[in-house]
Amino acid sequence: MRKFERILWTSLVLIAFAAVLSGQQQQSGGGGSSVTITGALPAGTNVIGKVGIDQTTPGTTNLVSIGTNGTVAINAALPAGANSIGTVVNGTGTANIGYVRSLPSGCTQATNFTSSTVGVATGAGTSVTSTTTCVSVIYVNNITNSAVTFRLQDKTGTPIIWIGGNADYTIPPNSNVQFPLNGVTMTAGITAIAGTASALNLFVAGVQ
Repeated sequence: MRKFERILWTSLVLIAFAAVLSGQQQQSGGGGSSVTITGALPAGTNVIGKVGIDQTTPGTTNLVSIGTNGTVAINAALPAGANSIGTVVNGTGTANIGYVRSLPSGCTQATNFTSSTVGVATGAGTSVTSTTTCVSVIYVNNITNSAVTFRLQDKTGTPIIWIGGNADYTIPPNSNVQFPLNGVTMTAGITAIAGTASALNLFVAGVQ
C-alpha cells in the first residue's frame, strides 16, 4: 500500500508541475496572425515591423507632413506654375535650382512674361503687350550716335505714363538704361514710344 501511495503522490506532483509550465508558455503569433494595439506604443527602440499606408485618397490619407523643422532633398525639376519654394538655404552638394527671379510682392499674376522689341516706333509707339502686366524690370538700349527720348505707358483710357512724361526720358547716345519698376502694374498692356525711329531696343520682364 505504501508503494501505491508513493506512486500516486509522485504522479500528482508531476501533474501540478506540468500545469504550472503550461500557464507560463507564450503562444507565437506566427506568420499569419495579427495583434491589435489598444494603447500607446512604449518609448524606446522597439521595431514595429512592416507598416502599410492607406491609399484610399491620394494626397489625404497618404499625406505625410515633415513638420516645421524637417528638410526635403530636391532630386527632380521644380514644376512650373506659382509654387512657392520658401526659404532656400545653401548646403552641400552640386544640385542646381536653376534661374530664380524675385517676384515683387504686389504682383498677383502667375505667368512669366518677357518681350524683346527691336526698333521702338515713334508717334503712337509700339504695342509691347495688350495684357495687364506686373512689370519687374525694363531695359532700353540706344543704338544710335544721338540722344533719343523714351516714354513707357499703360493702355488705360488716360493713359498712365510710368517712364517719361511731358519731357520724355532722354537716353544718351550708344547707352543703355535699366528701369527697376519692382512690380508696377500696367493695366490693359504696355506701349513704348521713341523720339527717333529704329533707335531703341526694348526688353520688358514681368508676370501676367
